[in-house]
Amino acid sequence: MQKCPNCGGNMRNGQRKCAHCGHHITDDNTEKLTRSSKDSKKSANIRARKIIPWGIAFFIIILLIIIFFLLKNFNSPEAQSEILINAVDNNDTQKLSTILSTQNNSVDETEATAYIKYIKNEIGMNKFVKDVNQKIKKLNESETKEADFVTAKNGENVLRVSKNGRRYLIFDNMSFTAPTKEAIVKPKYDTIYKFKSDDKQKKVKADKNKTTSLGKFIPGDYILETKKETDNGQFEGQLKFNFNNSNNETIDVREDFNEAYLQVELSGASKIDKDTVKIKVNDKTYDYAKAKEIGPYPKTKDITISAEGEAKKKTFKSAETIVKTDNLKDKTKVTLNFDDDEIQSYVDKKEKEENSFRNKVASFFGNFTTAMNSAHSQSDFSLVSTYLKKNTDNYKSTKSGVKSNRVFYTPQPQITEIVKQGHTFYVTAQALKENGQYGEVDYELEGDGDADNLKVVKYSE
Repeated sequence: MQKCPNCGGNMRNGQRKCAHCGHHITDDNTEKLTRSSKDSKKSANIRARKIIPWGIAFFIIILLIIIFFLLKNFNSPEAQSEILINAVDNNDTQKLSTILSTQNNSVDETEATAYIKYIKNEIGMNKFVKDVNQKIKKLNESETKEADFVTAKNGENVLRVSKNGRRYLIFDNMSFTAPTKEAIVKPKYDTIYKFKSDDKQKKVKADKNKTTSLGKFIPGDYILETKKETDNGQFEGQLKFNFNNSNNETIDVREDFNEAYLQVELSGASKIDKDTVKIKVNDKTYDYAKAKEIGPYPKTKDITISAEGEAKKKTFKSAETIVKTDNLKDKTKVTLNFDDDEIQSYVDKKEKEENSFRNKVASFFGNFTTAMNSAHSQSDFSLVSTYLKKNTDNYKSTKSGVKSNRVFYTPQPQITEIVKQGHTFYVTAQALKENGQYGEVDYELEGDGDADNLKVVKYSE
């Protein structure tokens, strides 16, 4: 574009006549216009080269200022605490997991959920916000690296706030960590627990009556959906623990599973020796005298149960009972029925038989007791050896006792029961025991069918 030398109007390059005033352009005028245009462009370029660097520098300065305020907004101690507070207030478990996780302890969303609930229930959001901001202010004003704790109503530490170096060499870096404690369980039976932890399935094996750790957890009220396995079967339920009920370093875990315990009663077993009774549940056997409750068992499977016990050294079995799943409760009472008439008939027979040789057995014990006392007083084992069956443990221990020359005296045992099985006689009596107290003792004798030629085979207290 060029200017008309007459009126100054705009003309296209190479145009010979001005469209505004009609002035004709000569070659001389064209050369002047071209030179003038080039000078004008050169001058404009020089001004531009001077202005652009200053503009770039100004832009960079403005950009740095903006970046600084953005960094300050997101990295100041106050901003860091605000991110934490918002995560708790808005139930942002994912964000809170990231904030509280450390190299030594990864906090998953299950823990974050329990933590948020605990904060809101045991501190309250308003107090939590106030406490966090107070700790931040105190640490921000301090020149040294320090740490402080936010606590629950019961004094439990729930959040550790510390000043940990600087961010971008400008801003104080605040670190937020949650103290941890070990959740411990002490099962009554060998148990395997399976539950979710650290966003993956965790398996913990716990031995019977031994304290076992399930892992470390941050403060919270926990309900962990869990599957457990024991010799009695598989169970579904929950492991529960709350930091309000914790110790210094540990938290006791409570089990809550869908399980049944059996409370067994016997019917028709009045003549059976209760110390001999065994309860069979599925494929396991329990001592009735010790098992006040048997279990636990899953409520999802039928249970087969029966019992057996001795009357006059003969074993009797109850009828088998199947407890259906619909009838399984936390405490399930089961009655096992014995044939009372059969047992009574046998006991009557054995008692009648006992009366026929009771006098012979009593006479044997009178002679045996006298011989035993004489053997000890004279340190002469031969005085009593003829009353003992050779090469038995009782024979050897009696011989050793006689040779020890220890003071010994025992009165004649008072027989309470005699049961004959073939050529073996089982005698129960009240006698002076080795501890110096009277109590029930058992003898096992051997002889002929008429209770002659008796010898002691075994003695037990």
